[in-house]
Amino acid sequence: MKQLILLTFLGINLTSFGYGWIQKADFAGEGRHRTPMLSIGNYIYTGQGHYNGAGVNILFADWWQYDPASNSWSQKADYPEGPVYHASGFVIGNYGYVGLGRTQPGGPGNPYVHENSFYRYDPTTNQWNQIASIPGQGRRGAVSFAIDTYGFVGTGETLGGGELNDFYRYNSANNTWQQIASLPTTGRVSSVAFELNGYGYVGTGGFNSWSGSQNDFWRYNPTTNSWQQMADVGPTNRMEASGFALNGKGYILTGDNASSGTNYSDMWEYDPNGNQWTQIPDFPGTARRYLASVVHDGVAYCGLGTSGTNFKDFWMFDQVLYTIEKQMEELEVVAYPNPVVDHLSIKINGLNNDLAQNLDLTIYSLSGEVVHSQRFDASKIDVNLKSLTGGTYLYKIMYQEKVLKSNKVVVL
Repeated sequence: MKQLILLTFLGINLTSFGYGWIQKADFAGEGRHRTPMLSIGNYIYTGQGHYNGAGVNILFADWWQYDPASNSWSQKADYPEGPVYHASGFVIGNYGYVGLGRTQPGGPGNPYVHENSFYRYDPTTNQWNQIASIPGQGRRGAVSFAIDTYGFVGTGETLGGGELNDFYRYNSANNTWQQIASLPTTGRVSSVAFELNGYGYVGTGGFNSWSGSQNDFWRYNPTTNSWQQMADVGPTNRMEASGFALNGKGYILTGDNASSGTNYSDMWEYDPNGNQWTQIPDFPGTARRYLASVVHDGVAYCGLGTSGTNFKDFWMFDQVLYTIEKQMEELEVVAYPNPVVDHLSIKINGLNNDLAQNLDLTIYSLSGEVVHSQRFDASKIDVNLKSLTGGTYLYKIMYQEKVLKSNKVVVL
């Protein structure tokens, strides 16, 4: 009779564990918040921002590149406007476009300036070139998104503290801005925006000099130059949140209820077909505001931000991993026979074969040496261990570098 080891995945509280997340290498610069984050070509770019150190507002001009292939950071050319925070950015083709934000010419103690300038970043040459300035008021905390060859920028706060609802479209072909329909509601700052299925979406944000926040959500149609109100983002008002669109769904997460108020770690998924928000497991890092995020190569990357403490952690959100982890919470793994002479079978009961094909099995000696590895081609695989000497080994079921399950197997 076969000897069986039954390995059951323990139940996980929805609000305490973030399915689908893998922590990556920390940002290589100083921890900070109010930073843009862009995906251009094979890399991710972020920088600028600020932190409040001992009561002094420290601004940054540095610009960094993250390489997902090597999980490493490298510093690039500084932003030419100088230190700036609360800027906004978008990507068209092979270029990044970054502008607006609050500067402090002359450094700490000098008056602030709210910029309306914009620059184009070329990652091939690592150079910044100034483009046409946005025709509206200088501002910080604006939102932006791109649709086809156009960039869209709007909302934000003026130097005098007024919140804006105006919007502008940038034409990269002729380097011009055109004012378009304003967001048909109250002005706001530190909102969330993303492009999804050819529409622009804008939601949440602060108003009334940062003392209040909202959970409303709006869709922009570039064909008709019009806005339509959509379903609210859950029951909680928020500002200074993060958001992105990934594989047909929208996501909004973290933020706070008012400036320097209660920080959030919750995460919401938007289905544009049903115009419906669903709460999903929380972001696994510390609750915070000003989490920066971007979608790159079919996954999302998020990091930085503040809760009073400035963060430099960096995370990847993968929908495939999210689905696998969510299913495996209630699934069981069976490894048999154990002890084994030469052939071991491992079966993940209830996991569909398409998802299983994203998993890898790695077997280690107790000294940590890899002695066998193979990709799952279905939810059940057979493992040839004839070449192994007798002893105890450790096996791990993994998605990329994340271990989903591990246990011991004894080879006779």
